[in-house]
Amino acid sequence: MTDKRHELLRHLHSHPAHSIRALARDLGRDYKRVHDDVAALVSVGLVEKDGRTLRVDYAEIRSVIAV
Repeated sequence: MTDKRHELLRHLHSHPAHSIRALARDLGRDYKRVHDDVAALVSVGLVEKDGRTLRVDYAEIRSVIAV
């Protein structure tokens, strides 16, 4: 989890986005990098995509790493 992806999750929690382009604009980031981050976060289930709308409907992420 990068700082930029964490920032993206926090933003989507408060402000669902209607497109990746709108999200990139809101975050002041490059479209391609935001697209890559969204794709990665969708693939692991941290961002929900409903049509073109992106949202984060949880308030907390917990993880356990076994060694």
